[in-house]
Order: sequence, then C-alpha cells, then structure tokens
Amino acid sequence: MRSSIFGSGFVSRYRSVAILALMASMGLGVMYSSGADRFGQLFRKKRPVVVEQQASKVPVARCLSKDGSMLRQESGSNSWKTVAHNEELNVGDLILSGMGSQFETLDGSIKVTFRGDIAGTSPFPIRETAIRLVPGKPGEADFHLCFERGRIEISNGRKEGSANCHVSLQDEEDNFSELKLNEPGSTCTVEIIGRWPKGTHFDAKAKDDVNPVYELIYVQMKGTAEISDEGITHQMSAPPGPAMLTWNSQAGMPPVKTKLEKLPEWTLPPDITNPEIRARIQATMKFRDEFFGGKPMDQVLESLALSDDIHARFVAVNVMLATDQLPLVYKVVGETKHKDVIDNIIIGLRHWIGRKPGQDKKLHQFMMSGRNYSAKQAEIFVDLLHSFSEDELRQPETFEALIDYLESERTGIRGLAHWHLYRLVPKGRSIDFDPTAPADKRKVAVDQWKKLVPKGKIPPRTID
Repeated sequence: MRSSIFGSGFVSRYRSVAILALMASMGLGVMYSSGADRFGQLFRKKRPVVVEQQASKVPVARCLSKDGSMLRQESGSNSWKTVAHNEELNVGDLILSGMGSQFETLDGSIKVTFRGDIAGTSPFPIRETAIRLVPGKPGEADFHLCFERGRIEISNGRKEGSANCHVSLQDEEDNFSELKLNEPGSTCTVEIIGRWPKGTHFDAKAKDDVNPVYELIYVQMKGTAEISDEGITHQMSAPPGPAMLTWNSQAGMPPVKTKLEKLPEWTLPPDITNPEIRARIQATMKFRDEFFGGKPMDQVLESLALSDDIHARFVAVNVMLATDQLPLVYKVVGETKHKDVIDNIIIGLRHWIGRKPGQDKKLHQFMMSGRNYSAKQAEIFVDLLHSFSEDELRQPETFEALIDYLESERTGIRGLAHWHLYRLVPKGRSIDFDPTAPADKRKVAVDQWKKLVPKGKIPPRTID
C-alpha cells in the first residue's frame, strides 16, 4: 500500500475541503505524521531523584559577565529578571543569554559560556540559548545542567585535575550524559536544535504525543574529554583528533564520532569587525542596558521592534519569542511597517514550535484565546509554520491551497501562505502582495498569482 500524501496530510485534506466550499471557512484538516523517535535516546543514565523540597533558594553558580548580560526565570515564576555581575544563580533557574556571557560554579570547577549564533554561521540556525540549573546528588558530579536549546561551551575551571558535568536535555532531567573534562582548560561546545521534519502536519486533536526531531553536536574545542552514556564512553580530543560527536533523534542510530583537522568556523567567536555582527551586538547591549536600568521588558522590546533600526528589530523579535511573549509578538505584527519583522517572526515561530513537544499546541491555544481565531483557523496557522514534503510540492493542490489562503479573512494565514509562495515560486516575487493591505489591493495580487500558477499546474521551482 502506498504511504504518501494521497492518503493523508495537506493535499488530500485540501481536496475534500475545496470540494465542499472553496475554502470558504478555511477549514483544512491537517495531521502530524509521526516518525521522530522519543527524545532522550542518547541520555538514558538515571540520576537518583531528589525528593526533598528545598525551603529556600540553593545557589550553585555565579555570573561572571556584566550586569544584565543574562536573563533568568526563577523556578515557579513566569517573569524574567536581569542578572547582575557576580550574582548567584540557584537550582531551578532558567538562564537565557548569548554573545559570550559566562557563569561558573561556586567552587570554580565548571565554567559555562553562552554562544548562540549571532554571526549566522552555525550548521543549525540557533535563535537563542537557554539552560536550566538542576539539582544533583552530592558527590555525583561537579555540576548538573539541563540544556534547553542553543549552544554553550562547558570548560574545566580547576587548576588541576578533571571536572565532571552532567548534561540532560529539555525537561528530561533524569536522563543525562556525563561529560568529563580531563584537564584544566579542557572545553567542549554543545549545540542542540529541534525542528519539525518536512511534510509533518499539525492535528490539534491528536491523542499521541509527537516530538520534533532534534540535532545534537558536541565539539571538543580544547584538550580532551570523555562523553559517557548508556555504558558507552566516547573519547574526545581537540583537533587534530576525534573532536566531533553528532546525533539525530529521528535516525535511531548511535552517535557518530568524526575526526577534525581544525575547529569548524561556527565554533569560533564572531568577527566583531563585521558591520552586521557589530550592529546586532550594539542592539543587544541597548536592550540589556535599558532593561537592567529598570525599564519594563515589554516596553523595551516594543520600542526596539518598531524602530527604524533593522538590527534592533531583529534582536527584539528574537528576545520576544525566546521569552515567550506571544501577545507582544502579535501586537508588533499589527503595528509594524517593516516586512523584515514579519519574516523574522515567521522564522522565529517555526523555531518556537520546534523547541520541545507541546509548543505547537500552546500556540494553537493562544491563536484561539489571544487572537480570536476559530479552532480551524488556528490549526491552519500552526500547520503553515511547517515545511512541505517533496511529494506535496509535486502536487498542484498544494499551490492551489496556498493561493486560496491569500484570500483568508485572517492576516496571519494570508502572511504565512505568501511566505511559502515567495520561497517556492521565485517568479512570483515581483507580485506585490501585502497581507495587511486592503482587500481590493490584495485581490489584484491574488489574481496575478492565479494567472502565474493556474489550477492543476505545478510552478517551476528554483533551488538556491
């Protein structure tokens, strides 16, 4: 039996709905295709559960960077605070940062550096870096952290001897790998990103949990290290040597170790002489200084997002999504006059729903409660944040649906449909479609799209 979009998914669902009402209600039924294995496959060693509830904050590290370089969300809180230089960080804190900010354990054994990807050179498009400080059993390891997303460097800060760090991923604190940094200065960078594979579709009523696919990379930057998991220890050595360990949650395969002659470019600090990188750093510092200075975060971000500085807008959108401020994101969408903000929000939301299981359902609920979308409209919106499979892109119905969505009553659906068409049909980039424009102006652009891609036809595609 043939398993493809003919039996389920975007195209077949669109066919049936189109027959009923020319998409009048925009009710495209969609579903997720499963296939990503359960996350945590690489992290199976069980840490003894700490049952006792802490009556007070338990400090485990201190900030080494300038005032305001880190944001933290304390355990049980939904608000974000800035971290001052030398301020202590506690068990349960979620730490968000980037651009080389650092903290170290109270005993100095482990140093953690936030890197992110402000230069845009990483093999995975990192938007922000976040870790959570988790409790550990005394004597078990020097430090314990739960790596949420992004890229960090973990270093041995001792003057002599090795240092051990337990690294778990996402919220699976009891599944972890052990990173042993063998000598002082030994440094390993770790990068993780979650994404939905092409051809997956969102079903708000799905009963089974479906996970994004996660990519994980270790690169030994300096010295030597041992990464232990499931009874297997990987001996790592900085270039030239076996320096990189990679893993994909969907592949169902063991980690792959690779010898490197030199460090990849993306592991190196960003070139601050590059004008774009320097401008992004300056915009980030402006946010840091204003928020640390006492101005409310939402006011700082809104001001930056609506400014005439493209780099300030880029930073503001990333921070809004990194700190889960969906109402502010959609307020900015309604007020901005800059198309780059819309594009950056779309890309940011694609990352946001890939962060961890359940993010897509949270967005679906927000679109209904916060934006007054119907259940079907919200489902279409979330589904359009995914990418189409190659099979779907060989079906005329895919493009018919996208062009029909340009006439949706919802600005978000119109914008997402155009975002896909702009990238999939290069010849249509000259068509002046603005999802926020009046209906009569949009109709002119839609008619041009229908003429460019007639029903039953597949447009020629160009792969950049």
